[in-house]
Amino acid sequence: MKQRITKGKHKGIVLILMSTVAFCLMSSLVKYASDIDPYKTTLFRFIVGLGILGTAALLGKVKLNFVHGPLLFLRGLFGGTAILIFFMSIPKLGVGKGTVLIYSFPVFASIFSSIFLKEKIGTVRLIAILAAFVGIYFLAADNGNGFSFLDILGKYELLAVFGAMLGGMALVLVKKLLETDSSYTIYFAQCVIGLWVVVVPANVVPCSIGVFGGFLLVAIGVTATIGQLLSTEAYRYVQVPTGSLLQMLVPVLNYFVGVMVFDEAISWRSIIGTAAVLSSCVVVLLRSNGKRKND
Repeated sequence: MKQRITKGKHKGIVLILMSTVAFCLMSSLVKYASDIDPYKTTLFRFIVGLGILGTAALLGKVKLNFVHGPLLFLRGLFGGTAILIFFMSIPKLGVGKGTVLIYSFPVFASIFSSIFLKEKIGTVRLIAILAAFVGIYFLAADNGNGFSFLDILGKYELLAVFGAMLGGMALVLVKKLLETDSSYTIYFAQCVIGLWVVVVPANVVPCSIGVFGGFLLVAIGVTATIGQLLSTEAYRYVQVPTGSLLQMLVPVLNYFVGVMVFDEAISWRSIIGTAAVLSSCVVVLLRSNGKRKND
């Protein structure tokens, strides 16, 4: 039994790390698609997700059994809205800063999971969460205007933080839903509800996509679907605080992509923030390994 649990946790960690790569690639594609209305980008993300899962279900590769309808609806509403906010934030704030603010969701997810799922955070993980939050704050402060919230958080920064709150709640719902529903069902529900969230505004603003834009939007949908399915399945094996902190590697990777690919600024604040986030992830991994040895 101990060996099975150890292998399961290792599998969850590997799945999370694989999902971070997929999400990093998706974020870069969203940045390239900055000229396209974010409502349309989000719409394509959900359409492609529905297409992939629907086709797989028709071919008998996956089964879509909806057990807990109300929770699936809420997961889709919170998660779908958070994705829309994410796609709106990247063109305005940049790949690095936009992703970092949205990925502050582990702070909220850990709080929500302790309330609704009765998961124990523990002293070490709590310190890691606080350190990660400090790292995110330093990265968000990378605008040269000081350290006060009024200097840092403008309209889109506040919107991104709100998206992080919704993402944190969606993550807790995923953990609960995995007790009754498959990862495919959970993601399919998100795509369905998310589609309803953006279908009207996506068709209000006129925007010429073009052939290249169409391929770009499909690529965003494919990478997002891969990342989401890997991430959702991973939470079957790891707790919300552990998995969400590991996913904070996404903003770190995106920050470096923003600097190297999109010429976004770098400063000592961003270096400190990056180090804090990475250190927090390492602490969580070491703590998890320590608990496995003692089980």
